[in-house]
Amino acid sequence: MIVSIGSSLDSFKRVLFHEGLNVLLSDTHPGASEKHTRNSAGKTSLIEIIHFLLGADCRQDSLFRSDELREHSFEGEFNFWGCAISIERTGSEPSRIYLLHGFDEHADLPIQTEKQTERQYISNENWKIFLGNILFGLPANLTTSIFCESYTPSYRSMISYFARRQEARAFSSPERQAEKQQRWDWQENLSYLFDLDWKIPYEFHKIRLREKALEELRRAVRGGAFGEFIGTAAELRSKVTVAEKQAELRKTQLENFRVHDSYNDLSAKAARTKTEMQSLAREAISLRERLNHLEHALENETPPDPRLLELVYQAAGIELPGVALKRLNEVKRFYESVIENRRLHLNHEIEEIKSHLSNNALAASRLDDERQKVLKILESHGALEDFIDLQKELSYLQAEAAALRERFKAAEMLEGEKTQLDIDRGNLHRRLQQDFRERNSTLDHAILLVSELISELYDDRIGRFEIAATETGPEFKISIEGDRGGGIANMEIFCLDMALLKINSKKHQGPGFLIHDSHLFDGVDERQISRALALGAQATGGKRLQYIVTMNSDIFDRLPLPDTIDRETAVLSARLSDQTETGGLFGFRFG
Repeated sequence: MIVSIGSSLDSFKRVLFHEGLNVLLSDTHPGASEKHTRNSAGKTSLIEIIHFLLGADCRQDSLFRSDELREHSFEGEFNFWGCAISIERTGSEPSRIYLLHGFDEHADLPIQTEKQTERQYISNENWKIFLGNILFGLPANLTTSIFCESYTPSYRSMISYFARRQEARAFSSPERQAEKQQRWDWQENLSYLFDLDWKIPYEFHKIRLREKALEELRRAVRGGAFGEFIGTAAELRSKVTVAEKQAELRKTQLENFRVHDSYNDLSAKAARTKTEMQSLAREAISLRERLNHLEHALENETPPDPRLLELVYQAAGIELPGVALKRLNEVKRFYESVIENRRLHLNHEIEEIKSHLSNNALAASRLDDERQKVLKILESHGALEDFIDLQKELSYLQAEAAALRERFKAAEMLEGEKTQLDIDRGNLHRRLQQDFRERNSTLDHAILLVSELISELYDDRIGRFEIAATETGPEFKISIEGDRGGGIANMEIFCLDMALLKINSKKHQGPGFLIHDSHLFDGVDERQISRALALGAQATGGKRLQYIVTMNSDIFDRLPLPDTIDRETAVLSARLSDQTETGGLFGFRFG
């Protein structure tokens, strides 16, 4: 329960609470409209102050860090199941919770002392751990429990169901106490508050995180973050096999490769030898042609018949004297000697050509032998450049095979993980169904409690509370027949919150209060508002519980409240107004 809320601000209107129904009224004048909490009477601001004192974050844009409030403190006096304590917190030192009284019996708290003022305080984090322990039974030492992990039920999330904040748009749906509250958060915290196994939605969220990682991987693949599309495992298995075989063959070839130091010289020598052999072959052709010519000339090289000369002279009618005939014989012998010399010369030249051809043949044979030897060396050895090229090619093939192998693993992982996720989700779904069967009485109690609240609110409408074990975790759904815009959705929130108050207070858990801002009743028929207040008064009166409501006075005055509610007792002494500069909760209007 909340005993009082105060402030060091002189103009602040201290709010004193009592057991049962508490109504904080704000007087309005015609034409006035409630805008931002800083410009209104302060009904919503009171809820923000309560959250501030109960450990809410205090960001830079927080109301309590504004210039007008930064140096002022806010005080809260509480009685949580017989534990009467009071604390103080300021916007200038939001990480410190100053302990005013009631903490003597809690010696295990990590209390520190401020040197300048000797005031005792604990950190806001330890304050939340302390409240989580005494209000919801969370471990006093989170570091040694599962609650130290992310995505587990938290005190701040659960307390927000008992004091919904308009700033967080908490009136959008029953199961969410903030518009941006994630599925895992409301599933786990509502499961905890309804005495269900919260670890099952916790495991569901782990599956969702794995699915998210899987989907991000798929998007990365589609977006080309891996250089190319991964493909399916079936497609890649064949590519991996072929690529690895090619790399293995190239590796074997490289292992058998021998580098010859003079490979390039030998290669050049083989080329030169080939050129010399071609030159010898061309020369041999020329020599053979000349040899043929000489041999033909030798065959035709014969002296003329001397009788032919005599016949020529006789035909000319010239009678050769004996001296002339003698000289003709000498010419004949001379000519024969010339022919003989010519024949000797031709024979000598023919022999030289034949010798040259023989030498050419021997040289060509020798060059051919040398070239064959060089070629054999070149066949069994390689150049260093070739070796390096082979190494580069092997590296490329191995890299390509490795990349394909990784893509293959990724494809297997993608396909295998999806299959495993389906299996894990199915197993978890069955586990949730089993838990619901084992907690049948708990579920029945919650369902009947909400159904009774709906029937108390409406005589002409049927409503139900469904807690379903789905493939995505537990679902909590309240439905009341009728137009969703007629305030019925807000009354669904009322029913869930009231059920949570009753269920948890019965086992001495929860804060012992339920706070509803006036926004909850926007668009709600005044008859339902009256019945809601009556149900709140009935649930809290005489039970050391509180149902706290903020409301405009003109609406409250029109409500057809039952005789069981004493209006004067229900209305708090602190009275707000938006008609004057000093009528609001803080006693001034923010600039």
